[in-house]
Amino acid sequence: MGKPSIFSKEYERKMKRRKRLVSILILVAIVIGALAFTATKINFNNDIKNKVSSIFKSKTNKDKSTTSNDKVSNEKETATKPKDDSNKDSNKQSDSNASKDTSKNNNEEKKQDEDKYIEVTLGSGTVSKVFYDEVAGAKKYKYLDPIDGGVTFDISPSQSSILINEVNTQQLKVIGSDGQQKEITKASYVTKDGRTFSRESIMKQYPGYLWSVNGKFIDDNHVAYVSQLPWFGVPDLYSYIWIVDINSGEHKALMNTKAKSLTISNLAADGLHIKADDAEKVITVEQLISG
Repeated sequence: MGKPSIFSKEYERKMKRRKRLVSILILVAIVIGALAFTATKINFNNDIKNKVSSIFKSKTNKDKSTTSNDKVSNEKETATKPKDDSNKDSNKQSDSNASKDTSKNNNEEKKQDEDKYIEVTLGSGTVSKVFYDEVAGAKKYKYLDPIDGGVTFDISPSQSSILINEVNTQQLKVIGSDGQQKEITKASYVTKDGRTFSRESIMKQYPGYLWSVNGKFIDDNHVAYVSQLPWFGVPDLYSYIWIVDINSGEHKALMNTKAKSLTISNLAADGLHIKADDAEKVITVEQLISG
């Protein structure tokens, strides 16, 4: 079949159909293009919107974070900032200073009480201290310090006197309530025929001789001690209890109390406790004084 003539009606119909088809295709292309453009624009707008929203959201979060940090910082600063307790601290400091001053004064007063003493020179040349408390204006003796080897002390029942025994020189010294030192050692012994023997000469002639040792108070006015007097220069000497009156200086022996080994232990309520050749004995104060 040949092509229709351009002047025939068939040709004209075909051309019209072709034009309609082309128009439809163009219209479809336009619609598709419009739809594609619209979709792209919508996606673009959404993307822009999301980005803008993200920016604003980030800024908002940053502002919130800054505000939160500032709040936390302020709270920390408030929590850590010390209160203005200058007046309170000042009062505490004043109280502390007052307490320290009071404690210092108490310590000084206590030290003054503890430091009350009388100096005494021992036979060895050592300067020792007799410590005491002062009660109602009266001295109450406590102890002797320092103490040389062989030196002992004893306190009277009322604490008004202290007795110092010096073993090396065998001297007895008493410090009374007036603080004065008094020698109560028997200086010499006079025999019945009138001969006099001094302490120094007997101790030098007979080494180890007991002239006056182990002194103890039996009351505030009398001291008991151990001595080998009245015998010396003979074998197998006995020791005896002697009593000295502090006020008068009189010495007397209890000849009915003797032993090869004699020691004065202590004064108790029932009397003077002694040890005579390993036997324990008690002598009442009345017996000691009366002789």
